[in-house]
Amino acid sequence: MKRIFLAVIIILSFIGQGIVYDKKITYAQSKVYHVPVSLWHAENSGRLSMGSRAVSSIARVEENGGMSTVTVEFVPMEFMDMNGHLIGLSVYSVPLFSGGLTRATVVGTYQDVDLDGNIATFPSLLQFTRSTLKEDKIGVQVTVDAMNKVMGGDASQNAILKFNWSGASLISGSEEQSDNSTQTENKDSEKASSENKNDAQEKDSNDENKNGDKKEVTTKKVEDYFRDDTKTNQQGVYNLDITASYLNPLTGVTADGGSQNVDIGEGMSQGVISPVNDASTLDQALNNQKSSGEKRWSKAQLQRTSDGKLYATVRIHLINWVTRNNEQGPFIKVLQSNGEYKLVEAVETNVHLEKYKDSYADYRFEVPRENFSAMIQMFVEPMNRPVRFFVEVNSDSIAKGSVDGMQIIDEKKSNNKIYYIITSLFTILIVGVGVYIIRKRTHKVDKDEK
Repeated sequence: MKRIFLAVIIILSFIGQGIVYDKKITYAQSKVYHVPVSLWHAENSGRLSMGSRAVSSIARVEENGGMSTVTVEFVPMEFMDMNGHLIGLSVYSVPLFSGGLTRATVVGTYQDVDLDGNIATFPSLLQFTRSTLKEDKIGVQVTVDAMNKVMGGDASQNAILKFNWSGASLISGSEEQSDNSTQTENKDSEKASSENKNDAQEKDSNDENKNGDKKEVTTKKVEDYFRDDTKTNQQGVYNLDITASYLNPLTGVTADGGSQNVDIGEGMSQGVISPVNDASTLDQALNNQKSSGEKRWSKAQLQRTSDGKLYATVRIHLINWVTRNNEQGPFIKVLQSNGEYKLVEAVETNVHLEKYKDSYADYRFEVPRENFSAMIQMFVEPMNRPVRFFVEVNSDSIAKGSVDGMQIIDEKKSNNKIYYIITSLFTILIVGVGVYIIRKRTHKVDKDEK
């Protein structure tokens, strides 16, 4: 009897393990979407929320079984002449404003100047989980520091996160994958989504016939930027290819909450780092892109100094339309090993200004690795708002030699200064010793004569 009972237990345990194993395989086949998102007024009256400019235009939604994990990026926003920041996001448990509130998890941060003029850390990537798929409206509560200051206390407000699933892009997984336990439950929802997606794909297909093939957005990991240097270990000056991206390379979403059309932001970024030709107006400069959407590359400079530090010099074009001061920048933030883009000191080493032709300025800043990632923030005057974009590096292109027109750190002068200081001190010491000896001998002679 005991043997039979033991055999039954063993059989049941294997069955249980098989169920868990199959479940893991099913749930491992997740789908990841990039979905256009915006923040709307809580009354659901078709008006954007006052905090809409703080929301980046693309959200990341991962579907796993019957669950959705939503990641939304928030950026600084102008609010009543203040540089406001989202400091809290809570999500209602059921659509819109019923049920309890759950605070979203902060999975990414950034540094910026707070309302008191100090550098502070704010949440940038916020994440929450839903038990439904492809929701088009989610009730949330947002807290912005600028609103709190105006109201003199907690000014948290309800708002609606709206997701445009007809414009969603599937970036990981397959639409054919589905969890058996939720297939029947979500059949109608998936059918509607599929119809919307087919309409969007048909529109995209027409656009692609005009503008060339559309590339999928791929993201990188922090460790990709912190591998050991291989080409700049020795002291010296190097050049390499760089380009620009409007999308954060780690998240695949914008960093300034700008245009819903990413292509416009991409064109602007390309125009800043690698313009095609001179342009007399800002619109011409920003539209000066390859029709296929292919990225263009320009040269930047790296310099390894005798103390082992590595400095990058990047040329920013269209600078005649950019405000340059301590309050508006341009500011440069460099990716750190903890995943944050940290504000660094950027030295303006060269400026070339022309009223109706391409103008540029060179900025030198320290980077942790030769394959670095930097975010540039600048205030574009015709747009009347700050713009943020990312510098992308091709470390395979690194070669010895400087870039024409870019300054290098002259370490010889620095060494000469140290040499002159040491020589001067040594001379003073010798003269002092000589004076001391002469005085001592004179004193001895005077004593002997007496």
